[in-house]
Amino acid sequence: MFRSDRFMRTSLHIIFVLIILFLLTQIPSIIAPLKAAFSLIFFPIVMSLFLYYLFRPIIRKLNDWRIKRPWSILMLYAVAVGVFAGFSIWVWPILRSQFLNFSDNLPQLAQNFSSQLQSLMLKVQEQEIWGTRINDIDVGIDIPQQLSGYLENVLNSISNSLTSALSTVAWVFLVISTVPMILYFMLKDDRKGYAFLLKAAPMKIRPTFRTMAKDIDAALSGFIVGRVLLAACVGVFDLIGFLIVGVPYPLLLVLFIILTDMIPYIGVYLGAIPVVIVGFIDSPASVIWIIVVIVLGQMLRNNLLSPMIYGSALDIHPLTTVFLLLSGGAIGGFIAILIVIPSYMVVKIVAIHLYRYYRSSKLTRPDLH
Repeated sequence: MFRSDRFMRTSLHIIFVLIILFLLTQIPSIIAPLKAAFSLIFFPIVMSLFLYYLFRPIIRKLNDWRIKRPWSILMLYAVAVGVFAGFSIWVWPILRSQFLNFSDNLPQLAQNFSSQLQSLMLKVQEQEIWGTRINDIDVGIDIPQQLSGYLENVLNSISNSLTSALSTVAWVFLVISTVPMILYFMLKDDRKGYAFLLKAAPMKIRPTFRTMAKDIDAALSGFIVGRVLLAACVGVFDLIGFLIVGVPYPLLLVLFIILTDMIPYIGVYLGAIPVVIVGFIDSPASVIWIIVVIVLGQMLRNNLLSPMIYGSALDIHPLTTVFLLLSGGAIGGFIAILIVIPSYMVVKIVAIHLYRYYRSSKLTRPDLH
C-alpha cells in the first residue's frame, strides 16, 4: 500500500507540473520573452561548452608545465586570434568567393544536372537487356524529369536557406561575441564548478553524483575532441583529393563534409551527397574518382585514425543513432542534429546512475510489510 501511495503522489506531482507548464504556454506575454532569452543564451552556452572540452586538454597541459591558468588561457586566445587572422587573410576570401559563386549558380547547376542526366539516360537506354533495348521498356515514369525536378526543389530550398543565413549574420556575430568571455570563466574555473556542484549535492547521493559527473565529463570530452580531430583529418585528406580530381568549390564542400562528419554513422553520407552531385554536374566521369577519394578517407579514418583517437567505438547502436538524428532534425533542424547525440549520451548516463542508485537504496531499505 505504501508503494502504491508513493507512486500515486509522484504521478500527481508530475501531472500538476505538466499542467502548469501547459498553462504557461497559453500566455504569450510570458512565453515570448522566455523564448527570446533562451535563444540568446542557449547557443553561446552550447558553443562555449563545445570549445571548453576542445581546449581543456591544452590548458591542463600548460597548467602541468607550471603556467598559471589565466596566462594559459590568454596564450590560447592569442594563438586563436592568430589563426583567425590567418584564416581571414588566406582562407576566407577563397571560401567567400566559392560560397557566393555557388549561391549565384544554383539555378544553372540544376539545369546542368538535368542535361547531364538526360545525356546519361540516353546512353543507358541504347543498351540491351536480353535482346531488348532499355528504351523500349516502358516503366511509366520519366526518371530524368523526376530526378531533375527533385533536385531543383532541393536547390531552391538551399538557395532560400543561404539567403536567410546571410540575413542573420549580425545576430550570429552578436551571439558569438559573448562566447570568449563565457569560455574564459569555464576554463579558469575548471574544477571549481564541479566541486561546487558536488558540495551542493545531498550527502547521501554524493558518491553517485561524483561517479555520474565523471562519466558524463569523460563521455563528452571523448566525443567532442575525437569527432573534431577525426573530421579535421578526413577533411584535409578529402580537400587534397578534391583538388587533384578537380572538383568545383572544393573548400566549400570540404567545410560541409567536416560539419556533417560530426554526426556519427550517417554524417559521411550526408557530406558526400552534395560533392557527388556537384561532381556529376561538372563531369559524370569524375564521380568515380570523387567516390574513391571519399572511400579512401573513410578507410583512413576507420582503420587508422579512429582506433588511435577513440580507442573504442561509441556505445550507441547505429539504429538508435538514426532515430535520434531523425527526431533531432524534425524538432530543431541542423543544430539539433549536431547536439542530439551528446545530449542522448548525457541522459543515458544520468538514467543509468539514477537506476543504480534506486536499486541500491531499495536493497538497503528495510521491508515495510
